[in-house]
Amino acid sequence: MRNAKKFLAAALSGLMAVTMAVPAFAEEAVEMDEVQELNLVFSDLATLDVNDVRNANEFQVLSQVQEGLFRVFTDENGNDVIENAGCESYEVSEDGLTYTFHLREMNWSDGVPVVAQHYVDSIKRLLDPELAFSYSFMAYDIVNAEEYYDGKCTVDEIGVRAVDDYTLEIQLDAAIPFFDKKLTCVCFFPIRKDIIDQYGEDWATDYTMQVYNGPFVIDSRILENEMVLVKNENYWDAENVYLDKVTLTEVPEEATQSLLLESQQLDMVTASTDYVAKWQKMTNEGVLVNISKASPSCNYMVFNHHTGGLSGLMNNAKVCKALSLALDREEMNELIYSGINVPAYGLIPANMMVGEQEFRSLAEEPLYADAMQYVNDTEYLQNLFKEGMAEEGMGDDLSSVTLTIISSGNTTQTQAIQEYFKQTWESKLGVTVVTNICPDSSTFVTERNENRYDMVFMGWNGDYNDPMTFMELFNTGSGYAKFMGGYSNETYDELFNALATISDSEVRAENYIQMEYNLVYENAGIAPIYYKNTQIFVQSYVKNLSTPMFGTEFDFSRVYISGKE
Repeated sequence: MRNAKKFLAAALSGLMAVTMAVPAFAEEAVEMDEVQELNLVFSDLATLDVNDVRNANEFQVLSQVQEGLFRVFTDENGNDVIENAGCESYEVSEDGLTYTFHLREMNWSDGVPVVAQHYVDSIKRLLDPELAFSYSFMAYDIVNAEEYYDGKCTVDEIGVRAVDDYTLEIQLDAAIPFFDKKLTCVCFFPIRKDIIDQYGEDWATDYTMQVYNGPFVIDSRILENEMVLVKNENYWDAENVYLDKVTLTEVPEEATQSLLLESQQLDMVTASTDYVAKWQKMTNEGVLVNISKASPSCNYMVFNHHTGGLSGLMNNAKVCKALSLALDREEMNELIYSGINVPAYGLIPANMMVGEQEFRSLAEEPLYADAMQYVNDTEYLQNLFKEGMAEEGMGDDLSSVTLTIISSGNTTQTQAIQEYFKQTWESKLGVTVVTNICPDSSTFVTERNENRYDMVFMGWNGDYNDPMTFMELFNTGSGYAKFMGGYSNETYDELFNALATISDSEVRAENYIQMEYNLVYENAGIAPIYYKNTQIFVQSYVKNLSTPMFGTEFDFSRVYISGKE
């Protein structure tokens, strides 16, 4: 998920039944305000289609208006806990290959029952090769899922079926230890195929055509401006949903966000730079609450491997490595992000687990040693770049090279980021850098899809707690290839494909280590920049907010307001 969570483990030894009830969060009496409304910042959605979900803003809204098998909350210690939602219980077979989910009785917002076939329809639609959804790869652990996507079998051969209206069965190719974690993802949420067929192409973007099975429904929408959610009275746990209304407003500039936060017109803001100190002071005074969490995310510069970019140089590992090593990540973090984030020299952030071990404890970030040694060695960096140019038959005149970066969002911070890249590469490498800051997202998408760029600054927020959530972005044919520069490497693919039948966490970890080295260091497929450290500032009257590490950035489905009036 593009920038923007310890999970319930399914035992793989012996038949296991898992039953979890969503706990009532307010165990002691609390005095709630008469007005239960929440006001948040958001960026408008490109789609309301759960199968087509791609970006953090879509995950945020769709996770609150729709419901899958599970919902992720945070406990009193800030740890992620999976709670059963669409299912009341589930079982995993002794060999770890068959998952059987027992669904709770619940309805869509139009009163139609949510049944197992709606989950089956969702998975089969997610894998439809004609629709080519970006998250289709998430389902490849299911029997014949990838084969169907590749046109090698029929849709009826996919290993998912409705045993009856309230029993869903999913069969896997191999005992993947994190499959239950994957199912928390919005892309696996149930769908109403009858509604989709009824409305056709307009359905995915028109909120009036939607039906909902989550805590809220979309009540109104002004494109690129505002979206209003109201409580879904048909939700199965409606008695524990206290907010009557959630107003989501586009507020791109942090200065405006600060004014609205201080006047209580906004109830929560995710901070990035300049206002952290000011908001922390308000926190110390008891006005705000600060929630600080290390996000499972990595932001990186993507090189255009589709075509080699406008310069024709982006498929050369030496050129890309020189660009990567030239970046002073420590300095950039201080200057642009006020020291909030963590400089990145690899792809996998801290706290990402492989079995019972944290990945970063097993492997040093592959770029770290060279970055420390060469970041200010302009002679080395320029010679490395020249070697790459020569390999591409372009001589060694650095001044003849023009590199183009594209980005979207014409904010002060976006401009500062692009200017930092430009100044760094021009001063250290002697090349010319053009920054193309697109005025809107549609222009950006057009520029990217038509490959009118050399580099683009991207980010990814993990969907589940295993390095695979990052690794699967860069294998050849990934659903995200077009967004992630189209990196393609035979060795990387071999290591990736081998993981399909490896359940031993130590062996998986070794593959992950080799893949990260291949991508970040050996071939410089991307240039990692920072791991995001999220700072969320919340009004003190907002109670019971969940901020999961994985999935959506925050879950407000059980939030209530107390003390604002």
